[in-house]
Amino acid sequence: MRSGTQNGKNGEGGEADLFADLASRADRLTGRRMTRRDILRMGGLLAGVAAVQPLLNACGSGSSSSSPTAAATGTAAPPPTVAVPVATVAAGGGSPVAGATVVNIKTHEAGSAMVYDVDKLAVPAGPVQFDITNTGKKIHEVWVYPVQDLVAMLALKRQGKTAHEADFIKGIAGKAEDIDPGKSATINATLVPGFYELACFVKAQNPDGTTSVHFDMGMVNTIAVTGPGGPDASVTTPSDTISLDMAPGTGDLSSSWLFLPDHLVVKAGTVNFKAKNDMPNMKHDVVIYPQGDITPLIHQRLANKEDYSIIKGQLLVEDLDSSQSIEKAGNVTPGWWYAACFRVSTLPDGTKYVHSDRGQRFSFLAQ
Repeated sequence: MRSGTQNGKNGEGGEADLFADLASRADRLTGRRMTRRDILRMGGLLAGVAAVQPLLNACGSGSSSSSPTAAATGTAAPPPTVAVPVATVAAGGGSPVAGATVVNIKTHEAGSAMVYDVDKLAVPAGPVQFDITNTGKKIHEVWVYPVQDLVAMLALKRQGKTAHEADFIKGIAGKAEDIDPGKSATINATLVPGFYELACFVKAQNPDGTTSVHFDMGMVNTIAVTGPGGPDASVTTPSDTISLDMAPGTGDLSSSWLFLPDHLVVKAGTVNFKAKNDMPNMKHDVVIYPQGDITPLIHQRLANKEDYSIIKGQLLVEDLDSSQSIEKAGNVTPGWWYAACFRVSTLPDGTKYVHSDRGQRFSFLAQ
């Protein structure tokens, strides 16, 4: 993943010629095709940028005894109940796969937000082809992986430091990095039932020297892979109710705390959220908000402040204790929305994080 700037130009002619020449030489030396990222790493140019201000505030502080360096995924049968292990996924190159379900993704900017337009929110388990086109003005990327704990990686990236995705993300199904404006890419993957994310982790340096991550700026979407043990095909049937289970991850991804919904598509208007906390000895919240840049909220929450109005958010559930359930209505307008827990906990080393970074997040579409 290549860092970008909020107001700089990407890929001018001289830079493109330089990379083309370096790539040609590197190909001959290594005997394999070298990506732009490989060349930057060889030159040591992916050093971290300036550290960002302390990350968000806390609506409720807690502590965690486990260090979330790995994440967990879960699957849910309606209503969702418990997370299950995610099998190893097979990632392919850019060649079409016979019988694959095709998902079209457009990447672009919308004001301060970074956005994916995705034409399918659920696919059957098996081969899936992601066709990606960058219709924006900045460099973007797409990573496909089971929903999981990203605390360690996001903490580094928000500080402008180098954090290679493959060193942190478990079960990566596929990736397409450094997609320049106007360019396209394809990801082929074989997916097992469960909830996955499409995400961009490109870093953007702000005029004040701080760093933003496209992930926080709106470029992350949930996709359901349906099949035995996973979400039901009805997950994309428009509903006026979302049943949401809060559950721990399992297996290699056991450090994750998950939100497992039974619907990813709702009818615009009043939506009834039925939340159940299956996390042991732990309280959680549910905030819903329209797609947008939540970087300011992240900084605010980690600084022990709370103002969800800055992301036009609605706090639906607060301090939901273990084994408790609650129903609360929220109002949603047409478009992309998110549900997340922004409570703050602290790792043994003193690092603060919001629960959404640990997996308590999902996107949904209001029609």
